[in-house]
Amino acid sequence: MPPDQVVSPELARHLAEVSRSIGRQVGVFLGREGSVRNVIVGDATKLDLPDVGRLRGGPSRFRGLRLVHTHLRGEPVTQDDLNDLALLRLDMVAAIESLPDGGAGRVEVAYLLPGAADEEAPFQRVVAPDVHRLDLDFEATMAALEAESARVARDSAAVGQERALVIGVSADDERFTETVELVRAAAVAVAGVVRQKRKQVHPRTVIGQGKLEEIVLQGMRRRAEVAIFDVDLKPAQARAFEDATGMKAIDRTQLILDIFAQRARTAEGKLQVELAQLTYLLPRLVGQWTHLERLGGGIGTRGPGETQLESDRRVIRRRVMQIERELEHVQTHRRLQRHGRRRAGVPIVALVGYTNAGKTTLLNRLSGARLSAADQLFVTLDPAARLVDQGPRPFILTDTVGFIRKLPHQLVAAFRATLEELKDADVLLHVIDASHPSLEEHAAAVERTLGELEVADRPMV
Repeated sequence: MPPDQVVSPELARHLAEVSRSIGRQVGVFLGREGSVRNVIVGDATKLDLPDVGRLRGGPSRFRGLRLVHTHLRGEPVTQDDLNDLALLRLDMVAAIESLPDGGAGRVEVAYLLPGAADEEAPFQRVVAPDVHRLDLDFEATMAALEAESARVARDSAAVGQERALVIGVSADDERFTETVELVRAAAVAVAGVVRQKRKQVHPRTVIGQGKLEEIVLQGMRRRAEVAIFDVDLKPAQARAFEDATGMKAIDRTQLILDIFAQRARTAEGKLQVELAQLTYLLPRLVGQWTHLERLGGGIGTRGPGETQLESDRRVIRRRVMQIERELEHVQTHRRLQRHGRRRAGVPIVALVGYTNAGKTTLLNRLSGARLSAADQLFVTLDPAARLVDQGPRPFILTDTVGFIRKLPHQLVAAFRATLEELKDADVLLHVIDASHPSLEEHAAAVERTLGELEVADRPMV
C-alpha cells in the first residue's frame, strides 16, 4: 500500500468483488507500513474484529492499524465502526460500498480528533464517490494527528498532576461525591466524571460497552490517563478495563491506600501503610506484570523450576511477616505508654469520628496544640496525645485516624496497633459534623467500625 493512501484502488476493488461474491462484509487491518496484518470475514451486516492486543501508552496513543472494510448496501460508517475506532484506538476506519456488479463505489473514512473540545464531534469524516476521488493523504494526516496528540500529552504533563476520570458505578450519590473528594485529597486532578448507575456491575469490564466508548473519548479529550472507580474492582475486571481503554484502572481501596501513603510521616505510620498495600497487592500479582508468570532462567530453575510470580509472592509474604513483627514491637511500646498514663491517674479521652469531621481542630482548640488540620479527607494518620488542663480536672485527649464508609479491611488490620489506643480510653468522644447532609450515615459508619475493632462497649459521648 502506498504510504499516502488510506486504501488503494486495487485493494478497494478486490475487497468489493470478494464481498459481493460471498454476500458478506470483508475487511483488512493495514499496518502503517502498508502491509495487510489481518483479513476479517463477517456476515452481511457486521464484522467481528480479532483481538489486537492491549494498547500501551494510554489513551493519547494511536494503534498503528487502520480498518478498511466493505458495506454491501452502501451505508455510511456505522456506530459499530466508530465504537471500534474509539475503543481500539485505530488510526482510521474506512467503509467501501460493494456495488452489485462487484465494483467499489462510495467510500467514507473516519478518524479521531485528539484535541476536540467537549462540544465538538470527536470524529472527523471524509466522504468520496469512489476511491479515486478520496482526497485524504494518510501519511500526512496521521503525522498531524500524532503531533496534536503529543501536544495534548505534553500540556497535561506540564501541569505536573495526574489527571483522572472519576467513574461512578454505585447507585449511592454520597459515595460517588466522597470518591471525588478522595481523588482531590490524593492530589490528582479531576479531569471529568462519568456515571453509570447499575444494579449489578458488569462482570468483566465493570461498566457497559457503550460507556467504555464514552470513557475512551473523554479520556482523550480531557488528557486523562487514569480511571478511578467508586467501587472495589476484582483483578480480572481491572485488567479487562485497562485492555479495553488503555487507561490505568484504580479502585476505591487503592485510592485510599495511596492517600495514606502520601500522608504517613512517622516510621510506624509508614510501616502500617506498607503492610496494607502489600496485603492488597498480594492476590493481584498475577495481573500486575505479565513477565512475572515466566519461568526464571539459569541454574536452579530447570526442571519444575519456580515462576517469577511465585518468587515475588514469597518476597512479599516475607516482607509482610517482617512488618508484622516490627508492628508488634510498636504495639508493646504503646502498651507501656498507656500503662504509664494509667498509673499517673489521668483520664484518657479518645477522639473518634468520620474523616474530616473536625477531630484535630477540636484537639487543637482544647489543648492549644498546633497539629496539622485541613478541610481534606484523611489529614491525620499518626496518633497524637495532648494534655488538656482546662476545667476542673486535667485529662489526656488522643486523636486517631478518621473513619470512612467501608474502610478497607487492609487498613483496619494494619492500623490495629494505633487504634488499640481506643481500648484503653475512659471515654470515646464521637465528633460529628452537624452541617453535613449525611451525618447520620457517617455516625453509623463510625459505630460499625468501632464494632469491628471491638471497642463499641466503651462509654461514648
